[in-house]
Amino acid sequence: MEEQNSRPVLRAIYPGSFDPIHNGHIDVIRRAVTIFDEVIAAVAFNPHKDSALFTPDERVEMIREAIGDLAPQASAGKFSGLSVDYAAGIGARVIIRSLRAVTDFDYELQMAQMNKQMCPTVETVFLFANPKLFFSASRLIKEVAAYGKTLPELVPAAVMQRLRRKLGIG
Repeated sequence: MEEQNSRPVLRAIYPGSFDPIHNGHIDVIRRAVTIFDEVIAAVAFNPHKDSALFTPDERVEMIREAIGDLAPQASAGKFSGLSVDYAAGIGARVIIRSLRAVTDFDYELQMAQMNKQMCPTVETVFLFANPKLFFSASRLIKEVAAYGKTLPELVPAAVMQRLRRKLGIG
């Protein structure tokens, strides 16, 4: 997107592992596009330490499938390194973080303050998780899926199919 109404495009990133993306993530993205001109769900990975089930490219593909109806306002990307550096590098002025519990806030506040020290032009915005999806966590979803559960209320069907294939289930 170029410019809207003679103001710069307000681009935001929503960084995370997204291993895999779930309905809690998708809810945050859907709400974020009502606030920002452009939202990029950014898969964070460390090529030396990444222990994710899905590759960064697979995660980007799953995100694109899950939020395709929001294009071009929402998209997916990937990066390695600091999210604040990625944001600044692509001209994003906002980092979106989702909060589920008080413990999330303590950690996220420290990270937001550190990011502000490193790059004063990038703001962090917190969005609270939807109460219906409050307990959604990729780690738990993978664990439950390994036992054959499909979790349609937590994960898009296409993501669950990929998850089951990756785990070698039916």
